Amino acid sequence: MMKELKPCPFCGSEVELEKIPLWNENGRGYKDCYDFEIRCKKCGCRVDQPENDTIYRSEEKAKKNAIKAWNRRVGEY
Repeated sequence: MMKELKPCPFCGSEVELEKIPLWNENGRGYKDCYDFEIRCKKCGCRVDQPENDTIYRSEEKAKKNAIKAWNRRVGEY
């Protein structure tokens, strides 16, 4: 079950989780591997986690890592 995403910490708006393929239309890259990005629908704020992809981990684990990073706030560890 996917953990709920907190609203944007800057403007309070709704955010979206995007699954980004790591290959292009020519088949170059890592076929069937993805990265995940969470972005605010209003102000565009986003979280970027280098190497949080599905090359070395499951899709579910990469998605959970992205959600955990987004939902973390100052003072929460």
